[in-house]
Amino acid sequence: MEEALERPPYLYKVLSMDDWAKSCKTVHLSSADADFIHFSTDDQLDKIIEKYWAGVPEYIVLKIDTRKLQGKLVLEANPGGTNKYYHLYNGSIPLSAVVESKVRKIGN
Repeated sequence: MEEALERPPYLYKVLSMDDWAKSCKTVHLSSADADFIHFSTDDQLDKIIEKYWAGVPEYIVLKIDTRKLQGKLVLEANPGGTNKYYHLYNGSIPLSAVVESKVRKIGN
């Protein structure tokens, strides 16, 4: 079940350095975001990095201004899960929505 709530001011997106380098007018996304774009709140970010990015030597964390996102942003649980995450359907992340980008490396 999905919830349509007031948008939080900022959400976070973790990307490979390769996807970030390919970004032009919009953020280039991996195939993991084919059906919808996965986002994390500030409170969820460390858990997501630990689960999906722990073995990656270098990646980038983007802080996104949600007011600049187009599409349908919903808070919902992943299939089979109970934790709720923000997902953006039928949209993209324009580079103008990126308010901060931080490169992280193993050990940082």
